[in-house]
Amino acid sequence: MKDRILRLCRRLDKFTLDEISTIAEDVDEAVLELLLLTLVKEGKLTLRNDLYFYNKQSFNKKYSILSYYPAKILDIVIRCFCLSIPAYKAKDVIGIAESSTMQLYYIFRELIYERQTNKLKSLYDKSPQQGRNRIFYDEEFSFYVYDNQVFVSEKSFQSPEEKAFTKPEIQEFKKVYSYLTRFTSHNSNKVDLLQKLAEGIWRRNKEFEELYFDLKVNLLNISS
Repeated sequence: MKDRILRLCRRLDKFTLDEISTIAEDVDEAVLELLLLTLVKEGKLTLRNDLYFYNKQSFNKKYSILSYYPAKILDIVIRCFCLSIPAYKAKDVIGIAESSTMQLYYIFRELIYERQTNKLKSLYDKSPQQGRNRIFYDEEFSFYVYDNQVFVSEKSFQSPEEKAFTKPEIQEFKKVYSYLTRFTSHNSNKVDLLQKLAEGIWRRNKEFEELYFDLKVNLLNISS
C-alpha cells in the first residue's frame, strides 16, 4: 500500500490530505495520513502548511553529505537553522533546494539528539532517576532532569535504584514541558518529533551566538 500511495503522490506532485483521500477512497483517512507522515519522515514528501509536496530526490541521511557543500553555504544553513528560519524560507537565502535544506536541518537535529542521549545515559548510569512520561501527538516520551537540565528519551530507563525528582527538578521540568508544548504545537512537528523535542530543549534560553558556536564548533567540528 505504501508504494501505491507513493506513486499516487508522485503523480499528484502537490496535494492536501483531502485531495488525496478523494482519490484513494478505499484507504482509511487516518491510515493514509500516517502513511503520508511516514513518507515525509523518509524525505520522499515535504509537508508545509497542510500541503504535501513530492520530493523528486530522497534524503541521504549520512552525515558525509555535509562535505559536499562549500563552507560558505554550510555556514549560511547553520545560521538559518539557529535563527529558526523554516527550510522553505531558508532555501531562498541559502540558494539550495528546500529538500536539501531540510536534509541538513535533519542532520543538525539528529546530532543534537545524539549528544544529549549520550550525556543522559552517562548521567543515569551514575545516578538513576525516575523519569516522567509525557505524550506529544500520541507518542509517549520519557523526561529526566540532571543539574537543572532536562533530557528527553524515546524509552524509559529502568533501575531499582531510581530516585524521584526533587522539588527544584519538578519545577524545571514543568517549565520545560510547557515550553515544549508550545515549541511543537504545529502539526508539521509530528515528523522527527523526538529530534525536535531535543532541539527545543537545546534552544531554550540561548541566544543566537551560543547556538551558532555550539552547533558549528562543538557538534559539526567546524573551525569558527
